[in-house]
Parts: sequence; structure tokens; C-alpha cells
Amino acid sequence: MLKVWVLAVVLATTALGQGTKWEPRFAVERIAEGVYALIRREPASTWFTPNNVFVVGRSSVVVVDSNISSEHTREVLDALRKLTDKPIKYVVNTHWHEDHIIGNRVYRDAFPGVQFVGHRSTLKDLPEIGGANRKGSLQNGRGFVGLLEGKLEKGENLEGQPITDEERLGYASDIKLVSGYLAESKDFDIILPTVLVDERLELDLGDRKLEVLHLGRAHTGGDIVVRLPKENIIVAGDLLVHPIPLVGSTSYPLEYAATLERLRALNSKTIVPGHGPVMRDAAYLDAMIELLTSIKRQTETAFARGESLEQMRASVDLEPFRKRFAGDSQHKSLIFKNYVTLPAVAAAYKQLSEKKEAKP
Repeated sequence: MLKVWVLAVVLATTALGQGTKWEPRFAVERIAEGVYALIRREPASTWFTPNNVFVVGRSSVVVVDSNISSEHTREVLDALRKLTDKPIKYVVNTHWHEDHIIGNRVYRDAFPGVQFVGHRSTLKDLPEIGGANRKGSLQNGRGFVGLLEGKLEKGENLEGQPITDEERLGYASDIKLVSGYLAESKDFDIILPTVLVDERLELDLGDRKLEVLHLGRAHTGGDIVVRLPKENIIVAGDLLVHPIPLVGSTSYPLEYAATLERLRALNSKTIVPGHGPVMRDAAYLDAMIELLTSIKRQTETAFARGESLEQMRASVDLEPFRKRFAGDSQHKSLIFKNYVTLPAVAAAYKQLSEKKEAKP
């Protein structure tokens, strides 16, 4: 059985009577010789910081993804230094969303020669779409924290229902993540990729080689995955997110299922998702393929009937999938609504409209 380390990486001290409780923010799981997955322990909610992966080679290291803040990434770097003193040669950012890139500066400062690997489209999307997203987050972040604090005080959730313990944990996690992001915002240092991927790139660590693959548009236009062929491991980024998929507003729902099918065809025995536990079979991947296939089919049918976006929102039925992914959870149901139902239909409608306009 693979050994799991929970390193001394902590949230903050929580007073319990006269003592102090230390709560780890991630566990470090050895998934192959020299390959470690850092699996986040924050509860599923509306703000995130991702899993990370270390691949330790003969003389250097590849790190997959940084985090939502420099604070989080410094903790990840501390974890790496407990495992090896080898320098980081490459940081692979699986896509340009902020929770995966804000902490890049920590690696640049610690290792001046480090190279940042990203899809070519990141050069445009990170400063343009990402810049607009950052502006919106900064404008709304304080208000969102205040809203959550008020809901916790009132004992109700964001939809006015009595709050559950799961929601309390999720809101508290959101408050910490948003607050940390805002604290760094006045000193953001957005680092663009220095090594670009179009379809495939090989990274050579001497005793092992990694493939960086762009399998198609999905969660964003520039998702890349890291494959270790010898170990049969895939680091999937946010193509896969557990327990609720993150389709998102910058997604390509008409292509997402096909991209996941290509991921499925790689037949990896171990998959590290962008968020959630290490996966050792394809059950969850298959469930996401079914979801995205249904979104594509339903939105295309609705668009062909001439439906507006508002009409499409009413006609596309994802309730069976909400039940499948969220079950009876109020909190997970809200996440599904915010990150699947609403943005997926809107993004599909946008794609369909652009296709129609592009026809001669």
C-alpha cells in the first residue's frame, strides 16, 4: 500500500480550551517512486486552491501547478524541501485560472532559472480574460466575504435556508481563501509561460520523461495534462474535479466530452485531478463524460429549435446529474448550479451562436 504523509503544513492555530489544534491543509501521497501528489483538504465550496504534483528526477524536479496565493505555494515548497533538495526545473501550469498560477512567483524567486510551461493560448488568455476576472474578483471579493460572514452569523445558507454543517465548513474555507487572495492582490505578479505547448511537449529529467499534452478545449481553451508514460500516471488539472465538476464560464461544453474521451483513451491507472482525491479507476471520468455529452446534446437540440439563452436554461435538464454528483447535499447542489448548470448552458449557447455567425 502506498504510503501517505501528512506534513506539518497547517491552517492556523485553533484554540481548544487551553490547547491548540493543528489542522493540515494537504496530505502528501506517494503515488510512484519519486512522484508525489499533494491533495488538498479544504472542503468543497465556491473558492479553491488546487492539488499539486512533484515529479523528482535525477537532478531536478517538475512541479505541476502553483496555488491561489503565495502563502499556499510557500507551504507546498516547504513540503517539497522535506522530500528532496533538488531544484525545480519546470513548473507546469495546467491552465490559466488564478488558483493555479498566483503562486508562480514563489518558484521564480526560489529558483531563478525555473521555466514555466503553459499552453500557447495562455499568453493571451491570462492577461486578457484573466485580467478581467481578477478585476471582478477584487471588486466583489470583500462583499462576498461579508456576505458569507453574515450568513454564518444568521445561521442560513446563500439561498436563505437553514445552514448545514457542510455549508458552515465550506463558507469558512471560502472566507479564508478569498481573504488570502485579496491580501496578495495589491502585489500580484502574474507570470506568463516561458515554455509553450501546442499539442505535445516532452520534458526530460534525465532518468524519466514526461509528456505535456493538449487534448482539446474543455474547462478552458488551453487545458494541458501531464502524463508519465512509464508509471501510467496522468495529472489532469481541472479537466477532472471531484466531487462536483467545474465546467465553468470559460469552458467549451461542445468539445469538453470529446476531450475527456481522449483522456480516457490514455488508459492511465492513476489520475490526479485538479481538485479531489487521487483516482485509480475511470468511474468518475466516465460520469463526467456522460454529463458533458448530455450538455452538448441538449443545448444543440435547444439551439436548433431557435431557443434563446433564457429558454435554453429552462429546457436543458441536468437534474439527474445534479442528483448523481451532489446527492442530497444542499451545499454541493449549489456548487453544481454555480459551476455546471448556469455556466455550461451559457458557454454552450455562446459557442453555438459563434458557430452560426461564422457560417458563410
